[in-house]
Order: sequence, then C-alpha cells, then structure tokens
Amino acid sequence: MASSSSSLDFHGDSPVVAVAGHSGTIPDLSFAPVRCGAAFARFDRALAAGGHTVLLCGPAGSGKTVVLVDWVSRLHRKRGPRVLWSTVTDRRADGGDLLATLSRMLDPAPDLGPDGLLRTPVDRAADLIAVLAEDEPTVLVIDDAHLLTDPLQLAGLEFLLTHLPTQFTVLIAGRFDPPLRWHTLDLAGRLTRIGAAELALSPDRIAQLLAQHGCRLDDAELAVVQNLTRGWAALVRIAAIYLSANAADRDTALTALARPSHAVADFLVAELLDSLPAPTLDFLLATAVPAQFCLPLAEELAGEDAARIIDELLRANFPLQTVAHGGELWHTYHPLLRAYLLAEAVHTRPERLTAGHRRVAEWFTAAAMPVPALEHVLAEPGAPGLAIFLREWGPRMVLVGAGHTLLAAVEHVPDLAEDTFVRLLRAAVAVESGDIAAAEVYLEAAHVGGLSRLAPADLVHALDQAVSAGVAVLVGDSASTRWPLPALTGHHDLDCYAALHCGTAEVFGGDAEAGATALRHAIVHAEEAGLGRVAVRARTATAMAAGAAGRVGELRTLAAQAIDCARRHELTGSTEAALARMIAAHGAYRQGMEFERPLPNLPGSTAHESMVPAPLRQAAIVIGLLSFADTTDRAAAATVMSKQVHRLLDESPLLFGLGAQIVDVLWLLLRLQARADAQQLVDHAARALGPVPEQAVAEAGLAVYTHRPAAAMTLLEPLLAGAPVLGPGALVTAWLLVAVAADRLDRPRKVDDAIEQALAHADGEQLIRPFLDVPGAAELLDRLGGRFGRYDAFVDRIRAQRGAAVGAPQLTDTELVVLRQLPSGMTAISIARDLGISVNTVKTHLRGIYQKLGVNARAEAIAQARGLGLL
Repeated sequence: MASSSSSLDFHGDSPVVAVAGHSGTIPDLSFAPVRCGAAFARFDRALAAGGHTVLLCGPAGSGKTVVLVDWVSRLHRKRGPRVLWSTVTDRRADGGDLLATLSRMLDPAPDLGPDGLLRTPVDRAADLIAVLAEDEPTVLVIDDAHLLTDPLQLAGLEFLLTHLPTQFTVLIAGRFDPPLRWHTLDLAGRLTRIGAAELALSPDRIAQLLAQHGCRLDDAELAVVQNLTRGWAALVRIAAIYLSANAADRDTALTALARPSHAVADFLVAELLDSLPAPTLDFLLATAVPAQFCLPLAEELAGEDAARIIDELLRANFPLQTVAHGGELWHTYHPLLRAYLLAEAVHTRPERLTAGHRRVAEWFTAAAMPVPALEHVLAEPGAPGLAIFLREWGPRMVLVGAGHTLLAAVEHVPDLAEDTFVRLLRAAVAVESGDIAAAEVYLEAAHVGGLSRLAPADLVHALDQAVSAGVAVLVGDSASTRWPLPALTGHHDLDCYAALHCGTAEVFGGDAEAGATALRHAIVHAEEAGLGRVAVRARTATAMAAGAAGRVGELRTLAAQAIDCARRHELTGSTEAALARMIAAHGAYRQGMEFERPLPNLPGSTAHESMVPAPLRQAAIVIGLLSFADTTDRAAAATVMSKQVHRLLDESPLLFGLGAQIVDVLWLLLRLQARADAQQLVDHAARALGPVPEQAVAEAGLAVYTHRPAAAMTLLEPLLAGAPVLGPGALVTAWLLVAVAADRLDRPRKVDDAIEQALAHADGEQLIRPFLDVPGAAELLDRLGGRFGRYDAFVDRIRAQRGAAVGAPQLTDTELVVLRQLPSGMTAISIARDLGISVNTVKTHLRGIYQKLGVNARAEAIAQARGLGLL
C-alpha cells in the first residue's frame, strides 16, 4: 500500500530519500519531534549489545520514522557510529538492489564475482558481513521495510541479520513485519521488538506536541484527546492543528474531532483503507457496529471469512487492539477509525446499519451480555426492543453494577419510566449503590404505582421483596420482620437477586441459619449465570452467618472461598472482595492469629455517616478494632469507634451484631482507662437495647473493672444457669468474667469451674480473643499454672498471644490525673497545689507512673502515654 504524500507533515513515515550515508541526507522533518525516551533507551541497549536488530512495526503515522530520525540525529551530534539509511520505495521494492546498494556504499567497486557473474543477494550479504567484520561500528536503518516482497532480497536481508558482526546494529521499520524468520533472532536474544503501543504518545508527550501548535489543554481536555487518538502520532498532530485553528470554541472543536474531522477521515482513507479489497472493507463496516467484537460475533455479522480477514488485519498491523476475556479474543478498532466507519455506514448503508444493531443486540443478549447489548437496543429507531430488554435483563444490569446506564436509557421513554417494575429497578439500583434516601423514595413510589404493564405479578412481587429486604439491611432494620424467599419465578437473575437480598436480610435480622440457606440458593444461581459479584457477596454473607452462629473456623473458610471467588472472577480490587477480606481478618483476630495487612479500604468513608449503610458503618468499627494495635493515637481511635457505636444505638438499635460490638469497644476504652466513656457507652446501650444478654455481659465487664465482683456475678449467673442465650464468643467472655469476679471474692472452686467452662466453649473454635480482652483473665490463667488437662495446648497459645496483645499499664485513678497534668508543663509543686495534695505525694505518683511506663523522664512519659492512648 503506497504512502500518501499528503500525510508527510503528520508522521514522517513516507520514503523521503532512497539511500543516505553518515555524510549524506537523513530524512528531514517539518516539525520538532517529541522525544520518545522509552524507545531511545531500547535503541541504546541494542547498540551496546552489538550484532542486534530492532524491529519497529506500526501503522502509518505511528511515528516510526520520526523516532528513528530523532535517535540517529542524536548519534550524529554525539559523533557516534556511522549511520547508513535506506528507505524502501515501491519502485525499488522488487528490484533486488537493497543489499547491492548497501555494498556499494561500503565498496564502490563493480558488483561482479571473480568469474564475472552477478552476485545474488545472499552473496552480497556475505560480502557485506565480511567487510563489516573489519569495519568501524555501523548502524543501518531500513525504513518502510514492509514494501520488501522479492524473495531473493528478503533472503539476503535474513542472512545479513542472522550473521551480523558485533560492530553492526540494524534498525528496521515497517507497517508490518517483513516475512522473515524472526523467531531465530528472538531465540538467540538478538531481536528487540517495538510496536504501536510503545510508539504511542503518552499524555505528557501529547501535551508537548500540542504546545508546539500553541495549544495548551487542561487535564480533562487532554484526556479527551488521549482517548480519541490513543496516542497515534499522526492523529495527535491533526488534532493539534484542528484545535489550534478553532481555539475560540475548544469544547465544540473537541466534540467535532470525534466525528471525525475531514483531515482525520482523509488520513485514514489514504493510509489505511484505500488499498483494502472490497470484502475487507465490508468486513470493517459490519464489525464496526459493536464497540468490540470476537470471532463468533464477527462471523454473525460478516460471514464465514471473518477468521481469515481478522488474521490478515492483525498480520498487517492494522489498528486493531486485541484483549482476552472470558475465553475469547475481543478486538477493538481505534476510536477515530470506528467513528469514520460508522459515519460511512450511515451514509452508504443505513438499512444494513439498523439491521446490524439488531443482530448485535440479539447476539449479546443470547450470550448473556446485556451491558454491551443495551447500546444496540437503543440504536434501533424507536428502541422497539427496550421493553422486553427491561423485563428480561433489568435485574442482571442491576446485579453487574450497570443499573444507572439502564435507567438513563429509560428516561427517554416516559411510558416505561413510570412503570412499577421500572420504579422497583430504580430502587434496586439505589440499594446497590448504598443510596438509602433514594432507595426508600423509589420503593415507596413503586408501592403506589399500581400494576405493571411491563412484567407479570410474580416478577414484580419477587423484585419488591428483594428490594425491600435490601433497604431494611441498609438502614439496619431487617430484624423487625422475617424475609422468606418469594416463590421461584423461573427468571434466574431475579431469583438470584431475591435469594441474595432476602438471605442477607435474614442474617442481619438474627436468623443466621435461614439466611445461610437462602444465600446458598444465591450462590448456585450466581455461579450458573456467571454473576461473579453476586457469588462473592453471597459467600461473604454466609461467612457472616457462620460467625453469627459462633463458628469462627467456618467463617474463615467461607471468607477464604469468597476471596478466591473474587480472584476467579477478576474482582480482587472490588468492594465485594474488600468486605470478604475484612471478614476473614476479623475471624483471624478472634482466634488470636495474624491477619492480612494493610486492611482493605471500604466505601463510604468520605460520606456523612448518616448516609452510609448500616453494614458499612459496622464494618468501619471492625476495621478500627483490627487496626487499633497499630494506630499511633489509640485514644483518638477508641473515641471514634465509641462515637460510631453511640450513633448506631441511636439510629439502628436492632442492628445485627451491635451488642457484640459494644463489648468490643468497651474493652478498648477500659484498656485505655477511659472509665467515664465506658460507663457512658454501657448506660446508652441499656437505654437503647434493654435487657438483652450482651448488655448484661457489658455491664458485668464494667463491674469487674470497677472492683464490683459481686455485682458482676449477679448479672451473669442467671444468664449461665440455663440453656445458652449467648453466642459462643459472648459465652466465653461471660464465664471469664465470672472467673475473675469469683477470684476477687475468694471462691477458688467457682474460679476453677468458670475457667473450665470458658476453655471448653473456646477450645472448639479456638476463641483466644476473650482471654486477651477480659480484664484480669490472662493473669488469672498464669496464676492457675498448668492445671488445664486437655486444654493445656490451647492455654499455651493464649499465653503466646498475650505478649502481643498487652495494652496500657494499669495506672491508679490518681496516677492518671497526675499523668494528664504533665503535658501542661506544670511543676510538681503546681500540680500538688492544683490537686490539693502534697508535693511528696505527687512525686510518689510520678515514680509509680515512670515505673509502670518504663521511662525515666517526663518527656518520655508523655510520649509513651500518647502512644498507649492514655493521653
């Protein structure tokens, strides 16, 4: 395919001269090149290696010649090795004179052998190698090498490349690979490939090129140019010229570029399309309809020759990007090329274009890929297939996170937009995005909307039940009612959606077993339908259900399965995977084991807390709990978690697991000796929750801490006398509190019995954390020695973890008061006067503080106390 002289100013790939030596003429550029540092570095490495070949391949205008001219010009300025430059032309491509020309440049003698016969290209290559082996270092550039078609000439070039002496480096540029056995050089480690992706201009280089034309764009405008051109050098320069000429209305100019402009169209036609055969052009027009296509879709649109044409296009380095996904290779045309092809189809074959959109939509829906199908459903005039699409694929669009796209399409069809089924889909989208207010509004609107004309009653009921369950979970109110699964509808996506949300609502409502059963249905539906996000969410929720039932080992197993599921579905960085990782870490924390760090980031951290879904607010407390030991300001961290619990008590007192979180935060406050804050938390929980079992455990914990062991026994003994009303973790905590209280009441037999019960309930699930949290529990184990029989190994694990979990040293109330005076800079005399005690008493307290903190001076005491959260 011949180069067009009209494009020389844009890319510099055209045959400027036939041959130029070091002292001759290297192609002139009509513009200042934007240096490609990455390519330069690879050229330099090839030059240093010696005997190396660099192959640059890219479409016309991708900047091959520009980067070569720029690099060899730098070599010339640095007085580097000799440069030979040869540009292949149409006239000389079949003439067999490339090697002869190079030989004559080195040796002007007639090209005859001893017997007077002409030499073959391979002979000339051998002669050239012999000369070069004794010659000075040389760089050979062969431009437009894709025009080489003569077998003899190609054979000579291949011989030269495979036998290059170390003084010789060859740079070959072309629109596609000349037909040589490149694999032999690859295997020998003597070939460097540079393709269109490496030649593409990066955003900063695009900005430099635009600046040459006096065009300076902001980041958003630059991103538009980058997305349209994909760094294709010729198109970037066309864009720069166009934007510079239309600087008065840049927004319009940027929009117009996407059509594309006449300059872009002329370039694409001249350099890519003019020489293509008619069947290939038909293929391009047909397959440009979808944004991306695979071989089966291409065969549906363009016939059985699709595989051959795709292969030819790829071999010719046509601007076609290919990625693997879902077991298929998906191809995408350059954005501006696709825009031109679509515009051409509109002008030349509008009826076939409409039919093409319909066929593409049908193909994508048959392949269960509704997101790309929607664009083509809407492209048909009047969108006649939208109503059926909404009913069949609306739930799937919600489940895969594309619900907003679906609703934006419905906005333009009023008859559909107000349908009850569509209103429920709106509510479902709001639930998936965690928008509580919008979910409640749309759900209420659906309830007053009457019958749906779009979907039958069973579908509407199932969607209503699922969305209602989702809203209840968001606001933390799912415990107020039961959430049984609606009857199966036969609509697999909708049945999956209902199982996910009704099951999750049951778990958060306190019925872990019923919730887990429903969630297993969701997992089966999701795996069959390939709904990765749903499968991860359902597995994570089943892990939470296991944790609610006290089965921490099962929790960790199920959470690991959810993480693995996210990996299989390429969702490792998703919110769903982050929640699964957080649940797994919490299980490990309960068992006193190491867990993943850093902890995952969860959404909603920047929103106003009242707008964040209740489960995410609970998750934030768990993250705070897990990261507490590593935080630099423990007092501030405990205060944040305490405030979060107070808000949940005010707004979502029925929230699943809130009682357990109250106990968790209570231990942190007591570890920091924030007794007043701890008392306030327990009192608030008593008002909000009433006499629930976890509340009694929290009150007993505070009683033990404040040296009221009899009060703790009074609170706990009724809970432990009959059938268990506490989960395993709370049950272990309760027995440990009884043991500590009995020890302080000097009731050794009760101590032994309580410790035995605590170990018995903790051993099965390896619940180590309560022994580290309950004040005095770990010390009590130490004093009791090794009298634990079959639990000795478990107790050894507790003792091993105790050192890593030691909190702040226990200061007396007066020592705390004195400690908190130290940052003020007051002297001991001033502190004594302020507290109404003697100076000697203050000094005694300071010695006690220093000893407990392990320091020798005031500044060290302040720093240590801040690190421990006491200040």
